[in-house]
Amino acid sequence: MQKTDDLITATTFSTPWLGVKRVAFVPLFRSNAQPPDQIPPDWENVILRRVVYDPRPEANGADRSLRAWLRAASSGRADIDALVLPMQTINKQVVEADELEGTLGASLRNQGVEAAVLVMLGGRGAGTNRGFWSRVVMAESNGVWLMEMIHGLTGFKDLYHFNNDVDPPERAIDTFDEMSASSQTHPTAFTKNELGWLDAAAIPLHVGASADYALQYIGLAQPPLAGRVAAVRIGADFPYVIVEARKMTDQFEAGMPTTNDSQERGIANEGVIAYRVQTRNPTVQEREGNKKPLFLMTLAALQPGQSAALDNGATLTVTGERPDGFTVHIDDPAALVIVPDVRESRPAAAANAVIAAGLVPKFTGPNNTNSWVFSQSPTAGHVVARGSTVTMVLRDDPIP
Repeated sequence: MQKTDDLITATTFSTPWLGVKRVAFVPLFRSNAQPPDQIPPDWENVILRRVVYDPRPEANGADRSLRAWLRAASSGRADIDALVLPMQTINKQVVEADELEGTLGASLRNQGVEAAVLVMLGGRGAGTNRGFWSRVVMAESNGVWLMEMIHGLTGFKDLYHFNNDVDPPERAIDTFDEMSASSQTHPTAFTKNELGWLDAAAIPLHVGASADYALQYIGLAQPPLAGRVAAVRIGADFPYVIVEARKMTDQFEAGMPTTNDSQERGIANEGVIAYRVQTRNPTVQEREGNKKPLFLMTLAALQPGQSAALDNGATLTVTGERPDGFTVHIDDPAALVIVPDVRESRPAAAANAVIAAGLVPKFTGPNNTNSWVFSQSPTAGHVVARGSTVTMVLRDDPIP
């Protein structure tokens, strides 16, 4: 039994990325690489451009830099201060992410650097993180660079499909979360909350048999405007479901489809999505029961007029579209209910209020024409299972 305030103040485990983080980027040339590394002209500035201002013709000139994504995805809560070092040289074919810890680690930390990224020249698939240090290659997208930095700075782990997952590959959250597809789309409401970019209060818990909500597109600036929510949580216990609205609202949600590059994709489709949260702690890489951390329940995002029967017994219906999101109706016969405040009420009125909430009234003490509710258990505001008993203690002296 919990109060509603306790339920919307969800526990998070990641270290929030709030404010400006100083990140060092270290171009690293392998002198005897096979095939040989080809050093780009003005390499340091090429890296800096990708970090601070990176307008792309394929995005109609929109800025797809790391900084632009951070500012958009975090609604201005996160930022980056880039320090690009002169090119380093190493005589090794295989380079670990923390290869230069012994030579550069202490110096960088003394300069206020909170994360460091080795930028290399090999083929894709090199992106990895080892705490303070990440390793990426120029051939990888900015989405991969961001994923590795987020691993290092926040501890948040991967959401993409693992080969030993028991859930089908198509149930991965994929392009609906940067930490799954690494294609620079916005994170889900779940991930934004974990990273400190979305308050839990913007993701209300659904209570009662049915309710209507106005979902604001997750790619718009948060917190949502008055009368809207960022997402809705269905279920107080684990696992639970989150419902949110997605739209190609910016250069990140839209992606760059003309590149035909899997690392530059936008969201798979527009509409309302529902996903089951199957991770208790997204900073732990091992998956409980080999289940995906986020299980996509709506393979195609729902459009106005469409419904989905969710496997937790709830039914989700998209009832309309607004300029900034979608309206939805949620039916959940097994949903929790909020205990009403019946203190100082007469017994008949108190019983009616308790029954209307889907609960069972029980009285103790003198029950006559002068009686009133002195106390109740559970107290008002607690969230309990439908059909639970509310015990009310009656008194028949004057109401104070």
